[in-house]
Amino acid sequence: MNGTCAHIGAAMVVLGLLLSGCSGNRGLNKTPAPEWVSQRPISSGYYIGIGSAPASPLDGEALSLAKKQAAADLASEIAVKVQSASLLESAENNGVVSERFTSSISSHAEERITGFEVADVWEGEDRVHVFYRLNKARHAQAREARRTTAMESARAEYAAGLQARNEGHIQQALNHFGSGIMALEDFWNEVNRMDIEGETVTLEPHLLRAMRNTVLAIGLRSAVDQVELQADNHFKFPLGIEATIDGKGAEGVPLAYRYHNGTYMKRATEFTDDLGTVVAVISGVSPDRENKELTVEIDTERLWKAANIDPVLLTLIGSLSTPSFRVSVEVVLPTLHIKSAASSTIAAPMQDGVLTALRRTLRSAGFDILDAISDPEFTVEVDLRKELRTPSGAYSEFHTAYVEGTIRTRDAQGQITSEIPLERTKGVQMDPAAALRLALSKTAEEVERTAGKKVADSLY
Repeated sequence: MNGTCAHIGAAMVVLGLLLSGCSGNRGLNKTPAPEWVSQRPISSGYYIGIGSAPASPLDGEALSLAKKQAAADLASEIAVKVQSASLLESAENNGVVSERFTSSISSHAEERITGFEVADVWEGEDRVHVFYRLNKARHAQAREARRTTAMESARAEYAAGLQARNEGHIQQALNHFGSGIMALEDFWNEVNRMDIEGETVTLEPHLLRAMRNTVLAIGLRSAVDQVELQADNHFKFPLGIEATIDGKGAEGVPLAYRYHNGTYMKRATEFTDDLGTVVAVISGVSPDRENKELTVEIDTERLWKAANIDPVLLTLIGSLSTPSFRVSVEVVLPTLHIKSAASSTIAAPMQDGVLTALRRTLRSAGFDILDAISDPEFTVEVDLRKELRTPSGAYSEFHTAYVEGTIRTRDAQGQITSEIPLERTKGVQMDPAAALRLALSKTAEEVERTAGKKVADSLY
């Protein structure tokens, strides 16, 4: 019986100790804070990182925040010394690059600063504290190994970029060169030099020059010196435009071209195919437009985007003066013969006024009007129909004539290419012939006012 009581008493003592220990681990530790909590340690052999966070009811949240603070503090102690002739030094006036580098280091502190150890963790009643340290010699050795790997990667990207350029693959070339620079982002503050093609170069500026030179080496040329829009090609011209580099077709180059069609500026951008060509279909250009020409240039903004170039590199490259050219556009109006249609219900001599109005309108638009003996490119037929109404009732002394019809165009093969309807006109006179002449004069006015322009527009 006494033995049993003794065992029970011992168990209660052990349980009390366990409960006491668990309670202490929950933040009720009454042991004094270590010296590093209040006074930052100084060490010649280690980088130091101290972080703390207020206690939280969520399990592990305070410790996680304290670790992040310690990692950021450790990263800030590893001073970024910008070496002369490094990318950051050469771009010292470009705040975008320095800001990118600084924010990149601080936002990825835990991933980039590796090899550190947890020297101590202390949990007080109100805050959790974390002490990190990193061996300076070990860090320098690991960083140099990573830098060597990054430089090898940059050199490999440069070689791949040269090969892509030699094969005319412009986007791939630019992407490789840009990737080589980004591979060194952690080391932009240092001078990264390697032997490339028998020459010792600083990698980032060398790759940037390769990007600039690739774009500046692209040449543009047109298949013809002048675009002619005429009836034979239905006033559409497929203009071949070629982009070349080092004597070969340059693939994947966005070419922006524009021309004014008489109403608005028509713009388009197309990427060159594997032969380095783009076919721009030119159409709808008004012959009345002065200084008709097509302008072609490289759309560098689209090129950088297609090559997936990091925006920070674009600030370093700056604006480039890329090639462009102009091609004149000539609209050659077709020859015409104007006649009365055989199906007209109005005698040809009475249609002279309408036919004359149409000839005058089309001549002023620049068309060459031929006689019946010539071989025109288009024939314009005026098909008029009349309706006469005899007097009746209160208006027994007046005759009414109505005229309506169609202006029809045919190509050299006799195929109908357009039909322009004429509005119904009316003439009222005491003489029926006079009533018809009045209606025909109104039709002639309509031709000069609107219908003639529609016919002209339909012919180009």
